[in-house]
Amino acid sequence: MTDEQRLQQMIDELRRMRERCEPKSHQNPRYLRYSNAVSALRWLIDDLARESA
Repeated sequence: MTDEQRLQQMIDELRRMRERCEPKSHQNPRYLRYSNAVSALRWLIDDLARESA
């Protein structure tokens, strides 16, 4: 399994966890933190993809 695949699995799990938050709004601090974590992992995947290209 590549690092990109492992990070994608983390993103999928964080999204599942985020979906259990109520309210589903960026006004909810925990929902927002999950969203920020997903964004950060996406940036890491993009960085790794650029480095391997």
